[in-house]
Amino acid sequence: MEYSQPDFYRFNEDSFKLVDVVCKHHQKASSILDAGSGCGIIGIELARRIKVGELHLLEVQKEFKEHIEINLKNFLPQQKASLSLLSFSSYTPARRFDLIVCNPPYYLPGKGEPNKNPHRGVCRSFLIDSWKELLGLFQRSLTLDGSAWVVVKNDRFLHSFIEKEVKATSLQSLIIPTDDISFFRFTLHSEYKC
Repeated sequence: MEYSQPDFYRFNEDSFKLVDVVCKHHQKASSILDAGSGCGIIGIELARRIKVGELHLLEVQKEFKEHIEINLKNFLPQQKASLSLLSFSSYTPARRFDLIVCNPPYYLPGKGEPNKNPHRGVCRSFLIDSWKELLGLFQRSLTLDGSAWVVVKNDRFLHSFIEKEVKATSLQSLIIPTDDISFFRFTLHSEYKC
């Protein structure tokens, strides 16, 4: 069975690589937030591979809603799951999450090739929200011992940009580089856990 996806965008292998890395560090989570979930692939695959109490998907584009619902029904029919159609900056969680995962837009505004399809453009570039809003979402949504995992392209400029943004938050980050992509792990800074 294949994942239902809209015509304008297809997830890539980076989503599965993120799931693999997260599964190496987590065997269970009482709650997962898949931020910028697209069709739900990352959150659903995690819920299929580790013990999950509750799955929540957050997606700004309503065009993904039908595909998320189909994928939840096909791949996680027994899993407790919910969906919010909001931007990172508009989302106020009703609870905090042990685990947050995100395959964010790879390009900053003005970087990368412009896209003629506006929906695809939102998937590829930070046209709605920004790294600041995504990191703010992590700050207000993580449990004290929770972690947020993000996959990004290997780009020194992007890594430096993210690290600079992190310094203005209550988060700390760890980078796990590979040949073609990198994984960031964000946690609340220890001084904020007291």
